[in-house]
Amino acid sequence: MRRILIISHVYVAPEHRGKLRALAARDLELTVGVPQRWKQPPPGLDHMVETTWERQSGVEIFPIPVGDPGDLLRYRFGRRALAALIRDKRPDLIQVEEEATSAAARQVTRIAAGLDIPVVLFGAESQDHRVPLAVRWRRRRTLRQVRGLAAGSEAAAALLKRQAGDRAPPLPIAVIPQLGVHVPPAPEHQPHEGLAIGCVGRLVPAKGVDTLLEALAEIRSASWRLTIVGDGPDRERLEALASRLRLAARVRWTGALPPDHLTRLWPELDVLAVPSRRLPSGGGSIEPHGHALVEAMAHEVVVVGTTAGVIPEVVGEAGVTVPPDDASSLAEALRSLGPVAARLPLAQAGRARAMKLFSDDAVAERTVQFWREVLEPSAVGHQPSVNADG
Repeated sequence: MRRILIISHVYVAPEHRGKLRALAARDLELTVGVPQRWKQPPPGLDHMVETTWERQSGVEIFPIPVGDPGDLLRYRFGRRALAALIRDKRPDLIQVEEEATSAAARQVTRIAAGLDIPVVLFGAESQDHRVPLAVRWRRRRTLRQVRGLAAGSEAAAALLKRQAGDRAPPLPIAVIPQLGVHVPPAPEHQPHEGLAIGCVGRLVPAKGVDTLLEALAEIRSASWRLTIVGDGPDRERLEALASRLRLAARVRWTGALPPDHLTRLWPELDVLAVPSRRLPSGGGSIEPHGHALVEAMAHEVVVVGTTAGVIPEVVGEAGVTVPPDDASSLAEALRSLGPVAARLPLAQAGRARAMKLFSDDAVAERTVQFWREVLEPSAVGHQPSVNADG
């Protein structure tokens, strides 16, 4: 295995390419097909990004024309351009990092099947949403033509396995993060006087920021300050709630920030609060990825989250989890982390966990291992399943 083609809209953003550089460092010829134009979040800062061809650190970024840029379900690559890329590169394996319901994933698997090129599909979705019949048909055809499945969480893996159905031999599946993070080579976080709390994400009810504000009202006598990064339709209501709870002077609202500004945020925080709720239909949550949690852990910021979504899976024993919508439990967790000595062991454990499981190098190594198992299952002797704990 030497020639690899990855196709995904995710790598339009240069800050998401750390894993790619780590893969290329493993003596792989790596080409990454991305949309030539893409409507890029965060919400409130949407703008159209133009991608150009480049080759850096052994990674070739290859832009492909698309229709419906920014629409994850509907966007399609230009058929001739996509087919030409796959034929010209003739990779040993293709990894398409789009949900199985997407038109783009269907395009890639159909073309690859015609050329007898094995495909691994990565999915992060952990909730089985109702979709139209045509989309279910597309998902079924896509999953029939892949040789392996990678998932961003245990819940996502279970969903993909259920959707793929029974196959003989069983379809290999692994739990591997889509993105790695940069972990500073040495500890560098400096604790603050008073607990510096951050909350990052789109301001919608499912994020549970109102629960966080209610929790902080219960510990108003403690020394703390809160920075809320993000924007959304719930901001006005949340600002009013902060005022009603007499917390406004201790809460800073930054609005949505671009990724490079987020990187500068971590040294300003001691704790990242993730008070997300479960979605009404149960099982799923608004936290299917957990990338911000991993970044916080990598920078020795302690994660205090709920038991919704991937949060417990990501933080393990290196953070604190409480039930969703439980302001008193959240308040007690934050109160307990006030002393520096109380949060230092969790900060150190979080950094160690991020280094071991979520660094660019760790994610790349597990990805290559899984690709080899997909291509040479007889050499492995079992159907692989790589989980978050290695």
